[in-house]
Amino acid sequence: MSLHHRDLAPDGPVTTETWLGAPALSYPRRPPSVARVLDRAVARWPHAPAARDAAGEVSHAGLANRVAATVTALQDAGLRRGDAVAVAAANSIDHLVLVLACARGGFVVSGFDLKLAPARWAELLAITGARLALADPARISVLRGCADSGAAGDVAVLPLRELTAAGSVTWAALDAPWPGDHEHFQVVHTSGSTGRSKASRVVHRCSVHSAMSYQRVLQLRPGECAAVLFHLGYISALHAHVLPAMLTGGCSVLLDSASPRSYLPELAAHRVAWAYAVPAWWQAALREPGLSAAALPSLRLLGAGGATFGASLERGLRERLPETELLNVYGLSETHSPATILRDAEFATRPGSVGRPLPCMEVSVRSPDGAELPAGAAGEVWLRGSLVSTGYDGMPEATAEAIVDGWFRTGDVGRVDAEGYLWILDRVKDMINRGGRKVYSVDVEEVLRTHPAIADAAVVAAPDPRTGETVAAFLVLAPGARVEPAEVRRHVREGLAEWAAPSVVEVVDELPRNSRGKTDKPALRARLS
Repeated sequence: MSLHHRDLAPDGPVTTETWLGAPALSYPRRPPSVARVLDRAVARWPHAPAARDAAGEVSHAGLANRVAATVTALQDAGLRRGDAVAVAAANSIDHLVLVLACARGGFVVSGFDLKLAPARWAELLAITGARLALADPARISVLRGCADSGAAGDVAVLPLRELTAAGSVTWAALDAPWPGDHEHFQVVHTSGSTGRSKASRVVHRCSVHSAMSYQRVLQLRPGECAAVLFHLGYISALHAHVLPAMLTGGCSVLLDSASPRSYLPELAAHRVAWAYAVPAWWQAALREPGLSAAALPSLRLLGAGGATFGASLERGLRERLPETELLNVYGLSETHSPATILRDAEFATRPGSVGRPLPCMEVSVRSPDGAELPAGAAGEVWLRGSLVSTGYDGMPEATAEAIVDGWFRTGDVGRVDAEGYLWILDRVKDMINRGGRKVYSVDVEEVLRTHPAIADAAVVAAPDPRTGETVAAFLVLAPGARVEPAEVRRHVREGLAEWAAPSVVEVVDELPRNSRGKTDKPALRARLS
């Protein structure tokens, strides 16, 4: 089905269809699959740049031809529709070609987190049941060692470039059935901070809705560049950057660096219009002179998600980039990246909010027994709509627990106001029960960050013999600053509540981060045990 200009407009049409056995808000005109998104780009902008990496650039037509050659190479390697492919590689055009080849050919790609230990890679090879594993030159020897460990079974390991190089088969000549909109082409592994990680399915129908949702907000223009900071194995790399750019004839810049010091010059060199990262990354970027309006005149849109977009970060970004629009994005792997977005003009009237649901999503706040709560009440955030995944690969019980009548139970605690704006207060597992008083770590962290001596903060529960749990605060101080625990407690009492004041105050050089850049709260809790 062809897209009209109106379908990607901010107020484009929405209808209701059935998805996951329940009503779901949907975009009536849409490409049926990620493969068809690429096909549309080839037809409309064949010679325009589709992607760049450190080695060069490829057009939409050139990208599609390499995808077709890779589908053929995967078939020649013995893979059939539904077979799993693992990849350990940095962001690159080769890596993107593989992801899109799996989307076109009916395979399922699993991108390994490059910061995981080799033992974890071996475990993921076994969990995914990969028949083939691919790697870039920097990681192929380690991946071969994982495959040879015996835990993964019989899996062949090959250089990524060996399969993704240009071949004789073109996009137009590729003889392979087009994927159905209900099929999944990728799994994204959750962080697994509380037990075995889950492989969330990345589904064509959801991916297309995600890309269209982002584009309805971003309004990227033909030729504009989106910087892909997230690894291609993460949910937001494809959905927040590559696919929205592809819908509008833009270009994705695939860079192998997560350091603001090396990344910011690339934003300038490629005249990037849209960049998205976790708040901690932007906080680090504020320490770099390259984050400025003079250095980044093309940066129209800046997004943060995955953690709290605090008031101090907003102030810093607005001082450095006064003409850049800010976006606060909330979503999960299971919602194909976004669910709600706070627009730039809404920051002033809804401070701390993550915005309203996207046009194809609904938000409901529920009590522990599943009853819907009124506006303003805190409870678990449930999400429903066309972005919600079909579940977790190989884990039917976890899927049934997470998705109820089309609603995805996020595990986040939040509240919604009468106008539909959502605030995320905590993770259910991170909420502190202090003698019956509910303390939300996000609230305490925001108050702590307003103290002039405190650069960053993280709050977790600590065991307490009298109240069951109490508040523990880990603080990163501003350069040269000092602060006494009593002053910290007073600041929280005056800014929030007596019962939210931390009993435990510990100063650290830096907060531990997981591979996605989020605060590693399990590591902090372990320090208290």
